[in-house]
Amino acid sequence: MSTVVREPAVANAFYPGNPEELKKILLYFLENAPLYNIKPEAVISPHAGYIYSGQTAAYSYKQFLNLDKNKHYKVLLIGPSHFVPFNGISFGYYDYWETPLGKVKVDKEEIEKFAMKNSDLPITFNTIPHQREHSLEVQVPFLQMVLEDFSIIPVVYGQIDFHIVEKVIADIKGDRDDVVVVISTDLSHYYPYETAKQIDKYCLLAVEEEDISYLEKCEACGEIGMAAIIDWASKVGWKSKVLDYRTSGDTAGDKDAVVGYLSAIFYKE
Repeated sequence: MSTVVREPAVANAFYPGNPEELKKILLYFLENAPLYNIKPEAVISPHAGYIYSGQTAAYSYKQFLNLDKNKHYKVLLIGPSHFVPFNGISFGYYDYWETPLGKVKVDKEEIEKFAMKNSDLPITFNTIPHQREHSLEVQVPFLQMVLEDFSIIPVVYGQIDFHIVEKVIADIKGDRDDVVVVISTDLSHYYPYETAKQIDKYCLLAVEEEDISYLEKCEACGEIGMAAIIDWASKVGWKSKVLDYRTSGDTAGDKDAVVGYLSAIFYKE
């Protein structure tokens, strides 16, 4: 059997393809993010080009430094499909996921275990939704900077009820402390700066209050993933904290048409 590797789709576009440059920009972002004394059970992180959303993403990934250096972690990566419309969820069934910083192992055993247990769900092992998708790819270099020993479980979803994504979280994460969930999403897209902030405040409220009813007014491309993690967190009693919010108008874009970015953490007390 030949090894199947997912090669980078957005290196040199969303982030530097040169490993040294990539490391330098990631270190810069991480050094400029605060470290709180909380261990992530799950985080929400944006997925735009690093010049726009990298600093916000670093707020989430900085908290991974609170995890046990000597432990192997499985990172459940969940994001929306931007290019391939489909119903259900697609597992990134590769052997490895490659970035300019090296290869990361995909935990195929966890994927197979979930699929066998949930054969009634709309699950595909077809990797087409993953091939061009940036929503998960941009998270991986950050993980490579903050974790010593980890594998990933990549999940991209199309049209689907959020309860199915929540089922993935419940089954794979559950109460395990060796699994961390990353929910990938940007917030509102291409509104004027002040309008965007008005819309995005509902996304922040949904996280802070752990109340998915606020998501009805939130315009996040990863709203399904947000609903899944917020609903799960409220069921299992995790606390939540918004770590950072800004827009492309605060970072590298003009203020006429901005995209909103959120970093948040869910944790046990």
